[in-house]
Amino acid sequence: MKGKSGFASFAVMVTALVFGCGSEAAGDEIVQDENSPNSIAVSNYSLSWSFEDASIEIVVSAPTTGWVAIGFEPSSAMKDANIIIGYVQDGEVFVRDDWGDGHISHSADTDLGGTSDVTGVSGSEADGITEITFTIPLDSGDEYDRILVEGNTCKVILAYGPDDADNFQGYHAWVETIQLEL
Repeated sequence: MKGKSGFASFAVMVTALVFGCGSEAAGDEIVQDENSPNSIAVSNYSLSWSFEDASIEIVVSAPTTGWVAIGFEPSSAMKDANIIIGYVQDGEVFVRDDWGDGHISHSADTDLGGTSDVTGVSGSEADGITEITFTIPLDSGDEYDRILVEGNTCKVILAYGPDDADNFQGYHAWVETIQLEL
């Protein structure tokens, strides 16, 4: 796992860009733990990441008993984003690799002719918090995934659904779009 240290990584100069998409977020402050440069919190949504070989491991956590999601490099709202969405139901973790096929819609990569490239899936749901951990390749070769490069800045969608929204299509309870240096 590679990591950047201290203030150099605080160049995670994460600028909140609230997108239309019905966002209930209003440019929430982005907080970075100086001791953990690859970790941020926006409102009550937490994101951390680490690199291993040609992959990135991601941990997302949010105050919901429904789904949590992250999307990379949308062109507009959800369009063209590589979206990973997941939830925990009865102790079992469900995760799907999606593509933003419209301004406010997304479909499973496999339904579009692509591949599901999510591995290392785990998760939990406790005390009203859902946490999902997964790994994706930096370059899967799938046309329905974005190429991610360590050290580059990319647009990232952070979102979660309402409590008990154990599905892949429900409307979000909270969403924020930020710029993030990976």
